[in-house]
Amino acid sequence: MKRILIWVVIYLLGAVSGVLYNFSTSGAKDRSRIVALENELSAKNEKLDKCTSSLIEQTRPNAPVATPAPTPK
Repeated sequence: MKRILIWVVIYLLGAVSGVLYNFSTSGAKDRSRIVALENELSAKNEKLDKCTSSLIEQTRPNAPVATPAPTPK
């Protein structure tokens, strides 16, 4: 009976320590994942802003800036 009790205590200590380890290290993973997603979102928002402004100005987003034609004298 004592052996079973010892194995149950060892199992419970292992389970509790595993849960605590996972809980303490998962925060860093989540924070890094959030930062990566925020960077990706800001890049897509910049691209969207560029396309939106080009639609408003009725130009192509990748077209070079037009230089004005010289006026004849």
